[in-house]
Amino acid sequence: MPITLAHLPVLVADGQSTGASPAHGHLLELGWAPTHAALGEDALQVDARLIALPDGATIPRPVARLTGITVEHLADASPVAEVWAALCEAASGDPTPRPVVIHYARFESAFLHALHEQLAPQQPFPLRLVCTHEIARRLLPQLPRRGLRALAGYFGLGVDELKRSAEHVHATALVWRHVVQQLDEEHAIDTLEALEAWLAEPAPKPSARHAYPMDRDKRLALPDAPGVYRMTRLDGDVLYVGKARSLRRRVNGYFRQHRRVAEHTLQMLTQARDLRVTTTANALEAALLESDEIKALDPPYNVMLRTAGRGIWYGASDLRSWRPAPDRRHRRGPFTSRAVLSAWPALLDLWAEPPAGTVVLPWVDAEIDAPTWRAGAEQFTETWLDGRCPRAIATLVGAGTQIGEAWRDAAEAAAAERGETDGVESEPTEPAEPGPESGERPWDPSRVVEALERMVGQGALELRRAAWLPRLANAAVAWERPDGRWRSLVVEGGRVVHREDRTDTSALPVVRAAAPTIFDVPTFDRLRVLTTELRRIVAGGRVVRLQLGRRPLLSGARLVRTLRTV
Repeated sequence: MPITLAHLPVLVADGQSTGASPAHGHLLELGWAPTHAALGEDALQVDARLIALPDGATIPRPVARLTGITVEHLADASPVAEVWAALCEAASGDPTPRPVVIHYARFESAFLHALHEQLAPQQPFPLRLVCTHEIARRLLPQLPRRGLRALAGYFGLGVDELKRSAEHVHATALVWRHVVQQLDEEHAIDTLEALEAWLAEPAPKPSARHAYPMDRDKRLALPDAPGVYRMTRLDGDVLYVGKARSLRRRVNGYFRQHRRVAEHTLQMLTQARDLRVTTTANALEAALLESDEIKALDPPYNVMLRTAGRGIWYGASDLRSWRPAPDRRHRRGPFTSRAVLSAWPALLDLWAEPPAGTVVLPWVDAEIDAPTWRAGAEQFTETWLDGRCPRAIATLVGAGTQIGEAWRDAAEAAAAERGETDGVESEPTEPAEPGPESGERPWDPSRVVEALERMVGQGALELRRAAWLPRLANAAVAWERPDGRWRSLVVEGGRVVHREDRTDTSALPVVRAAAPTIFDVPTFDRLRVLTTELRRIVAGGRVVRLQLGRRPLLSGARLVRTLRTV
């Protein structure tokens, strides 16, 4: 009698490479683990091995970013022939070979067949591959996404953003266990032969409408009120934290949009099974709560407002040295990133002594030829500096203020046109290394101007914000609500310590004198979010009154001008 799929010994495997195919890259890592569907996660023992690259081969930057694998990690990597032999030995089984279960096996199959042709061309290909992605295409045709991260999350397992073989083997084993059970229950498929025959049939066409795992009635019952929502996976882990002016409209908006939905949003919605919500008095307080909740929960599908890789920095007046805490010399701050501002001194040096050879632009991690740099720099100075080369940081701040305001106007207008006020943020991308052969835009003077505008504009905004946030850290604010009533908050040491509805706004609550605020990333983001929300309230035509410590009350046109610059 054939062994059932639930008890069939299999080898779950995963590979990472330096390219999309053997013609454009090499295997970088292989991992595998023997198991069968009836075994639990704890019984899985993964053998993951880094593979030595051929002489002259490198790890492309995008691959290093996706996998976390660098050339230094390959110091103890195994020869590819040794890894291939170990994989084949693990799959050999007794008395019959183990099928090799891979998610999206089409990718690994090309590399494994290329290895076989290279190392044992006279022998038949020794591996019997089974693809869980192909199974999922037929079992779950209405699911928004069936990539490994989405599918594992659908079944209740979080997968890290770094694509490493060991974790992907664990995720594939989980998917295998679940699809084997579903195959038996829904299609009476319980042997490998029956599965392979089923897979040989044409796959159904993708559904025009997605079937989301979240309970529809639960999301339709959400209140039409401001607040914070947390989308959770089957295991209860929080996938995403968002804010909303209306929880009902915002959350249900995810499921009503059928075109131009971002890939990472569909991936998240494939996994989201439940919701936890907290209503707030208004949208401003929802935004503050969202920032704090993201810090506390570190959801994988939030990009902005997370703390990973961030810290607080203070710079010297010339921005040539930095410290994580202020001292007598390092008083410019706080900043959560010094990358752009650290490039300003180098930029001033480039203008003072134009190079004759290659120019390094550190803020975009690129090298360009000197004539292209000089032509772009001249265009920049003509546009923003009346043809004068900058001699001091103050000159760049003046130009950056103009650039930043122009950029903000354009960004806010574009966001308003798209209706984007909150939601899953886009994945940040680092500038790609240019080159005509890869289809990237080559460096020319106009691209240099754009890079300078981005760096100078963003840097000036960060400098103004660094001067503003310590003032806002001890403040009282009151604003007019849409219903005509007033709401007030008191901030001390960067935290909201009091909030209330008010009728009398002639005098705001007293802010106690406090020692200078000790900034950390949550405090920085909380005050930055407060600034953004106050700017939105003012832009909506409502009255805001702001008391910064003992300073005169800010309101009206003066407050509008102040908020616009930070």
